[in-house]
Amino acid sequence: MNSILQFLYKHLNWIVFIVLEIVCFVLLFSYNNYQASIYLSTANDMTARLLNGKDKVTTYFGLAEQNKALAEQNAMLQQRVFELEMLGAHHTLDSLRKAEAVSRVYHAGYHVSAAQVIDKSINKHDNYLTINRGTADGVAPDMGVIGPDGVVGVVYKCTEHYSLVMPLLNSKSNISCKVLGDKDFGYLKWHGGDPSYAMLHDVSRYSNVSVGDTIVTSGSSSYFPEGIMVGTVAEATPLPDGLCLDLKVKLCTSFSQLEHAFVVRKMDAEELEELKKLLKPKKKKK
Repeated sequence: MNSILQFLYKHLNWIVFIVLEIVCFVLLFSYNNYQASIYLSTANDMTARLLNGKDKVTTYFGLAEQNKALAEQNAMLQQRVFELEMLGAHHTLDSLRKAEAVSRVYHAGYHVSAAQVIDKSINKHDNYLTINRGTADGVAPDMGVIGPDGVVGVVYKCTEHYSLVMPLLNSKSNISCKVLGDKDFGYLKWHGGDPSYAMLHDVSRYSNVSVGDTIVTSGSSSYFPEGIMVGTVAEATPLPDGLCLDLKVKLCTSFSQLEHAFVVRKMDAEELEELKKLLKPKKKKK
């Protein structure tokens, strides 16, 4: 108690000064409209800045959960796209050739699940990336992997909770692609160097190709449905044999910034066979 009294006595002048200053400010802002308006506007501005700062901090620490929720939502939306394609094929059989209808049902038989990219490389000749989904999540080798902007690669190896993905930026990657709206297809290969470009080989010279055209998956493999975005044509070079073109493709996926991906899983063969039976006309009983 004596220490407190000694402290107050020692600093009495400063304490009186501060109290009088507070009283002066209260009287000034309470009985003068102009000063009161300045005080209120300044206080509101400072409060808004503090709240904005607090909001930025809380938002930053909540980004992981928000990104996860968005990834799950995007996976559901992509799944819905495939389901609508399948439904459209079933309801338009009368106006489609049988082969086309079978193709549409076949390529719509995919399931999409969200994953997070936890490790990756882009500066090697044979790059790989790792996602946080494995056999426990239904992921298996040879499943396709797409990103928010388009094709990423194919699942190579799996453990229980993680998978190694062979991306387009790998010399062993070989994805069947085509020019959007064209039937002829070729094989996309990355030959090292710039991670933004790959080459589409063996495209027929009769294909109607122009710089800026869209390159998509052809649907001829089990990895991806038809029409998944791959990139755009940057250059078209005729080969010496005069039969084919080599297309330089600007990839739509930015692998250096890739954080989220979606595993594309083909439906079970039995389910696909059941779907195909829907397309077969029932034999009339004699």
